[in-house]
Amino acid sequence: MFNSRGKRPVILLFGHVYKLWVGGIVSLMVILAALGIWVIKSEPPAYFSRQASLPVNASVEDPPIQFEVETVKENVSGENYFVNYRLKRDQFRQETKAMLSELLNSTVDKSKVQAQEKWLELSTKILKEGEVENLLKMKGFQDAVADVFPENVTVIVYAPSLTPNEVSHIQDIVVRVTKVRLDKITISARK
Repeated sequence: MFNSRGKRPVILLFGHVYKLWVGGIVSLMVILAALGIWVIKSEPPAYFSRQASLPVNASVEDPPIQFEVETVKENVSGENYFVNYRLKRDQFRQETKAMLSELLNSTVDKSKVQAQEKWLELSTKILKEGEVENLLKMKGFQDAVADVFPENVTVIVYAPSLTPNEVSHIQDIVVRVTKVRLDKITISARK
């Protein structure tokens, strides 16, 4: 209990060193805090111009941009059918994602879980449709759209007609990607 060099107890010796360390750290923190406050207060305030925008009579030297309106009649046959189909499908998906996004930010846990499940279903659907469409193009079809549901799949191919061999190729691709039974696959040709 006593130090061999002196008559002071060991516990008191460590107690003084501990107090010195704590006192030094507290003093350093106080000095740093005071220095930080001094630096913040010594910064000049930011200068903002009172002019919020250009004057109303300001002119632009470049000629203004001209817009022309061109009306296009919707053509639901041929290649335009596939373009229009994809545009409408993407628009519907964006609207669905916007609604689901609102539910994902909800504070109600049940709504959040349901929104997550729907988001996952939509993502899986998009992935499978894209994969079917790309594989069909790789097989030589000019264009195709697929609509994948949990129980069935609809495929529309850009062609005047389909041979039994082409139908078989399409079915193989759809079954491989979606795992849907053959009798639940609908295939159509559209020119």
